Amino acid sequence: MRVAHITDLHVEAPPQFAQLLSKRALGAVNLYLLGRSAHFTLRTVEALVDAVVRSEPELVVCTGDLTSTATPQEFERAAALLAPITDRFPFLVLPGNHDVYTTESLGRFQQHFGAWSNGGVYPYVRSHGGVDFVALDVSRPDFLSRGLTPREQLDALDALLGGGTAPAVVLLHYPLRDRRGGPYGPFTRNLENAVELEAVLARHPRVIAVLHGHEHHGYRTLIPRDGAPLPSLNPGASGYAFLPERRRTAHFNLYDIDPTGALGVERYAFDGSVFGPEAGGAYATGG
Repeated sequence: MRVAHITDLHVEAPPQFAQLLSKRALGAVNLYLLGRSAHFTLRTVEALVDAVVRSEPELVVCTGDLTSTATPQEFERAAALLAPITDRFPFLVLPGNHDVYTTESLGRFQQHFGAWSNGGVYPYVRSHGGVDFVALDVSRPDFLSRGLTPREQLDALDALLGGGTAPAVVLLHYPLRDRRGGPYGPFTRNLENAVELEAVLARHPRVIAVLHGHEHHGYRTLIPRDGAPLPSLNPGASGYAFLPERRRTAHFNLYDIDPTGALGVERYAFDGSVFGPEAGGAYATGG
């Protein structure tokens, strides 16, 4: 089964004045005065959608941050850009911290993407090709960029994973480990209770991989557990502008997964015009 993994599109649309009376004001300064807006482009997202459609996956998963500051206009634009994917392929999505940027934006993700996220009830599982894909929502409005897995989701995940035998892939926005295999940090932008989530995953050997986003420079690493360590994969930001002078560009992953749990990885990179297979193989060029 072929699965496309996209993440961190950061679709932008300038906020209206009334939308700046919150944490969003700081985000707008970062985007439009300090230049971060140039790090992500709609051109990249359009090329991404075209590449994913041409790859003809059996499933597409998105691990969050579809928007930059979670305004209505950003969600509308993201939904329109992704329509060639959502209209054609099975699609699973979960929110990132930028999609729940402020308290008043909490419902917008479900308004626009609830059809592909179980109406906001997490964890949820979708089975495709003999594999269970299990999505968590670990994002929350926070003045910093920290995530948290609610206790009820941890308990429900434990029960869900214990109630099946098929290979399982767990989807969340935040990394559990950094690119060197250590706990992901700093504390200002990590998953606060990552240790608790790792403990749940370690109890269930049927989990074959963790897919995430959040960190814009992609990497793969291993999460320690008894027996075989657990692969953790992040393609990197799929909406990044092509900035070769900074060694920065967009990526997405294609996975080939069979019912035994064997997983192959192919990573696609943006060259400023189109996405193509990463030179030298997946992650050969680093982040």
